[in-house]
Amino acid sequence: MSAPRPMRTDDALAVHELAFRSFTDLGERLHEPPQPAPRPDHALIRINQLIERDPGGAWVTERDGQPAGAAIAIDRDGLWGLSLLVVDPAHQSAGLGRELLACSLSYAGGGRRGAVILASPDARALRAYARAGFAPHPCLQASGRPQGVERPAGVRDGGAADRALTERVDLAVRGAAHGSDIEALLRADGRLLVVEERGYAVVGPGGVRLLAALDETAAADLVRAALAAAPTDEDVHVEWITARQGWAIGPVLEAGLSLASEGAVFVRGDVGPFRPYLPSGAYL
Repeated sequence: MSAPRPMRTDDALAVHELAFRSFTDLGERLHEPPQPAPRPDHALIRINQLIERDPGGAWVTERDGQPAGAAIAIDRDGLWGLSLLVVDPAHQSAGLGRELLACSLSYAGGGRRGAVILASPDARALRAYARAGFAPHPCLQASGRPQGVERPAGVRDGGAADRALTERVDLAVRGAAHGSDIEALLRADGRLLVVEERGYAVVGPGGVRLLAALDETAAADLVRAALAAAPTDEDVHVEWITARQGWAIGPVLEAGLSLASEGAVFVRGDVGPFRPYLPSGAYL
């Protein structure tokens, strides 16, 4: 097994395939329903975006010339986040995850100000992040096919002209702007929704991908708008609903979605109010 090395753009497809194997294995161990494979073009947008913005945070380790583990950490104005940490099922419980996490935490000092990890229900991951000094906030996921949801009148479609709004809201909610990460979400079939001067959400076919607002009323309206825009024949998801995000419970239950335990949002240091906020799994 090779020592971790910096990830390259030509690793992107193999890292995507590794991540799918890893999460499929986790779903089987947790007895979850099989999930469709994410579109490779969307996955490559994510991986290439983060290798470009955070080359010092992207790591891979190999076995027989193929990735056996990968990690991507990001830094946004002193707010560190773990975007990806996966180990091939054939090589788990051998210390690779611990080694890759250490590499990730070395990037940008593991967050000069604060740090965030969105954790799956994997017991090993939960233990590792707690041992690294992160405080867990258990969370729920809402899933299902929305029914009877209408788009609130105060929500409109957004565009490039709303970049300044997203930055103002991000700074208020988490102390750091997403910047071009939002554009990457939009390139991967995301859609920007806006409540004028109060909040925004990026939504896609799978549900809410990122949401930040200055007040809970605007945040709840953005969730309703996302659910109203969802296809009627596909399940959608609203993820990372911690106790801080209780405002999201009403809109998802009104739409007929079901709630289930998901994992935990781990935080360390100063991450800002972090509410109303539904983080992005890819860009936190």
